[in-house]
Amino acid sequence: MIRILHTADVHLDSPFSGLPPRCAEMRRNELRQTFVSMMTAAKRADCDLILIAGDLFDGALVTRETVRMLCREFEDFGRPIFVAPGNHDPASPGSVWQKVTFPDNVHVFTSTDPEGIDLADENGGDTGVTVYGYAFTGPDLTEVPFEGMRADDPERINLLVCHCDMLGANSTDCPVTAAHLAAFGADYAALGHIHNPPAAGPGNRYAYCGCPEPRAFDELGPKGALFVEIEKEDGVSTVSLRRVRFSRRRYEKGEVDCTGVASLAEIRERIGQKAAAEGWGDDTLAQVRLTGFVPPSLLIDTEALADPREYGLFSLCLTDSTRPDADPEELRSDPGIRGAIWREMESELNAEDPRRREVALRALRYALCAVAGDTV
Repeated sequence: MIRILHTADVHLDSPFSGLPPRCAEMRRNELRQTFVSMMTAAKRADCDLILIAGDLFDGALVTRETVRMLCREFEDFGRPIFVAPGNHDPASPGSVWQKVTFPDNVHVFTSTDPEGIDLADENGGDTGVTVYGYAFTGPDLTEVPFEGMRADDPERINLLVCHCDMLGANSTDCPVTAAHLAAFGADYAALGHIHNPPAAGPGNRYAYCGCPEPRAFDELGPKGALFVEIEKEDGVSTVSLRRVRFSRRRYEKGEVDCTGVASLAEIRERIGQKAAAEGWGDDTLAQVRLTGFVPPSLLIDTEALADPREYGLFSLCLTDSTRPDADPEELRSDPGIRGAIWREMESELNAEDPRRREVALRALRYALCAVAGDTV
């Protein structure tokens, strides 16, 4: 049996530009810590090798601190590590893959031409395992490098590590299909590029591991890596997968219905209830949309409501999509000034830009309050 840690899409040194500077620096440090945690887990699980299927780095700018951390962790692991550079960190001229000398146990694929490496044991003997891989050498890879190829020896455990896009037939990020993988005949293909991993392929013959640490609201929920175990006898292999969480943070989205509230304090209470019901905590970056009907005189100050410490969260982004407590159809057909206001503003109230919608809602509240003689 062979044990493997399969990871990808770590995106070390990501800028986290959507966060305040203090939080962004914290997240960059946490990303490095997450990688260290994966390496520690691989040692504890007695993994025979590690497969890194692309985008280990977020881009060409890599800090010395990150390089030192990687070299230390790679050397401490001691066993073989295979890296297939992806579209974010291609093996292009002048890239980190050329500038840095990694420990001897690390093999980086540097060509789009697939390469097969027979794995040796600690004494130099043959393990019966072959690892195939290739690299992005630029930001795009429109062909499938291993198309028309097949793993050399069906009696060996054949592994393929590659960065590819199985979800877009016209993708410029190596548009691999299930037919390509089946024709190649690997016992297991360790895939990278898709951060929210779909289900593994039939018989666990291929899988995306997803990203180990989410970086935005299109990467919801806890993230991690895959531990893979493969047994092969008489040319027949059995592959088992175990997904393990490594992420220190998680991104989550939700809605809070504010219908019936009369104050900001009540809205704050409902946000707290939502966070508790979903199990969100200090590991959570939450994006919450406020919905429902509220009194026109209630001006919702999303900045005042969005202090994450009040709800025990790491970060909170609020969007106000509530409506004044008035029937839209009634307002639309009102022949008076209230109807005129609504008809004038309706397109902005339904604008795609959430900021424009929020401004329009505030303006509508001011106007309806003024007509009613109320104060905001």
